[in-house]
Amino acid sequence: MNKRPKARVQVVIRLRPVLEDKDKEKEPCVRGLDDKCLEILNWRNTQETLRYSFDGFYNEQSSQEDVYTQSVEPLLKHTLEGQNASVFAYGPTGAGKTHTMLGTDSDPGIIPRSVRKILSSIHTQQSSSTTWKYTVQISYLEIYQEKVYDLLVPKTHDLPIREDREKNIFIPGLAEKEITSFEQFQKYFIPASQNRTTASTKLNNRSSRSHSILLLKIVRKQQISPFRKLTGKLLLIDLAGSEDNRRTGNQGIRLKESGSINVSLFSLGQVVDALNQGLPRIPYRDSKLTRLLQDSLGGSSHACMITNIAPEEKFYTDTYTTLNFAAKSKLIVNKPFTRECTEKPRTALKRKSSVDNSDYVTPAKSCIPPNGGCMQESDCTSFVTLRNESVRRVESETFRPFLSPLLREQANFEESVVTRLEKLEEKILNHFKPNESPDVPSENEQQQLLKELEENRLKILELKKANQQLQEEKKSCLLEDEEPLSSECLFQRVPLIKKKSGSKLKSRHVETSKLETPLRDKKVQHTVNTPMSSDVQFLKVIPTDIQGKENTTDGEKKNGWTVKLNPEFQMKHNSEILHVLNTGSVKQLKSLQSIGEKRANLIHGWREINGPFTSIEQLHKVNGLSKKTVESIVKNNLMSKLIIQ
Repeated sequence: MNKRPKARVQVVIRLRPVLEDKDKEKEPCVRGLDDKCLEILNWRNTQETLRYSFDGFYNEQSSQEDVYTQSVEPLLKHTLEGQNASVFAYGPTGAGKTHTMLGTDSDPGIIPRSVRKILSSIHTQQSSSTTWKYTVQISYLEIYQEKVYDLLVPKTHDLPIREDREKNIFIPGLAEKEITSFEQFQKYFIPASQNRTTASTKLNNRSSRSHSILLLKIVRKQQISPFRKLTGKLLLIDLAGSEDNRRTGNQGIRLKESGSINVSLFSLGQVVDALNQGLPRIPYRDSKLTRLLQDSLGGSSHACMITNIAPEEKFYTDTYTTLNFAAKSKLIVNKPFTRECTEKPRTALKRKSSVDNSDYVTPAKSCIPPNGGCMQESDCTSFVTLRNESVRRVESETFRPFLSPLLREQANFEESVVTRLEKLEEKILNHFKPNESPDVPSENEQQQLLKELEENRLKILELKKANQQLQEEKKSCLLEDEEPLSSECLFQRVPLIKKKSGSKLKSRHVETSKLETPLRDKKVQHTVNTPMSSDVQFLKVIPTDIQGKENTTDGEKKNGWTVKLNPEFQMKHNSEILHVLNTGSVKQLKSLQSIGEKRANLIHGWREINGPFTSIEQLHKVNGLSKKTVESIVKNNLMSKLIIQ
């Protein structure tokens, strides 16, 4: 690809006429000198003026056609040659940017004139030559409060901005509509323009609250060899104007919108400054706007910036800052290039199979009838006959070399590769020779195999039915004989046996196995109170006869088990707790269950004032300890003692 010269960003200035009658009597702050130069009053010294020179200057008498013909139309030819071009309007609010880009029905702006010109150029070239085929697709989006929204097919969510491996910026999920005429373009563009966010301010009755971008993608394909493909893009951008909220009177949502607009335009200024200074990092990612304009500013696109300004003296500050930004932007240099590739048309390859398998029926489908019944003898005979015919067709077919065409097409193969492929082809053909094909069983053997297969299938079905019946009988027996146990019954403690010092491990297993309680036995007899030491047996599991006792509680009737503590053990445990309460320090009181730092201090303080406790139940006299809390303390300490022992 030939090296193309660099292209500088073209910057032109358009001065709108004075809108209000009262301002027409005043002197404007801007005055044009010629078709490229203008001057503005110097705010430091009113007796002096500041002079600017740009690529073009259009005064208040200039028309839409003048701006389009001289500044925009020369860029459109590059898009048909596979290059990118960008045209964007910049300026403060109320300076006429949207009018420059859209215009009116009688005096159309840059966007309708550019689309009409591209479509007419394509029709002219297609009528003169049929070697090239053109396709034009449009996309329309807006950046509202740093979020990208589709205007052609409105979506509620923000669209992401991505970059491919060739450094091209694109938006996945953005709608694309193919157009072939200007009427079709209006069909899509006019409703989409109504979806753009606009509002009224003190300076503009219909102020744009977002940046809008119209993307035209032109693909040019060659229909003959070498089948070249050129892809060009045209970006037509209408930027929202910078706003001074002191003069616009924005409040609420309008104030938030103007803040987002000013932030994005500030990021645009930082990008321009970084490009002019030659900084190693350009802050394109600081804003969605600069991210999309990455190709237009310092990228690979032909760019033209139409700067709109106002002549009134009250807009002097906005006009002055806009001209300074435009002066910095004209120093940016882009490096456009042609996006070209070769793309051959795809043709469907049809292969003729050496064996027609349409009449061949696999055994899996033919042997098993669809209704699950037994196979008839006529079915087996037809299957065997059909299979034998297919085998004879394979044997009579002459195998053609299938690697030879590949070897003929690839003339650049090395000799060693060609030799190896020829040997591979020979081995494969020898493997499939008719004389070495496997022996086919006779018809009688095939029928016998089919009958055995059918018998085995029936036996399997019978075994499955028998197994299912056994499972059902087993479930019914379990439901009749067994009664589900509650969670409380399953977790009852059994009496513990103290190990004797001289007992062996074997004897211990024997003794414990004898003392295990059969919890699942429905006919458990009442346990008899036998004298045991208090440190060995501390509770008893007593099954209750639900049908025999009418005075049992609901919980006992539900579970069928009750728990009774050994009185001796309970008295001993209560005396130990009472001893700790009367003699223990705060740290020792905290060792008891359910007594923390706060409760220990309360108990210790009450004991210092009122003396020792006479019983555990006297704890409820302590401020902050209720009767329910005292019962919980006693119960938790008792249960912890049981678990420890």
